Amino acid sequence: MSASLEFNQATGRIHFNAGVNDKGYVIRKVKTYKNVTSQASAANLYTALTQLASLSDYPMIKVDRVITEDIQNN
Repeated sequence: MSASLEFNQATGRIHFNAGVNDKGYVIRKVKTYKNVTSQASAANLYTALTQLASLSDYPMIKVDRVITEDIQNN
């Protein structure tokens, strides 16, 4: 049996530090941006997401890309 992966979609996410709660745990806010192309380079994606993060009042923790692929049975 043979199977293959086919790109479906990608999203970019920015994780922010929104302070701490009354128990001392970090409150994390996440902003998601859809329609990230599969050809976007890591450097370009990082630059774009950090520029978007600079518009927020919260400090940025990290950025990441989430890729969704369909599994096809050949």
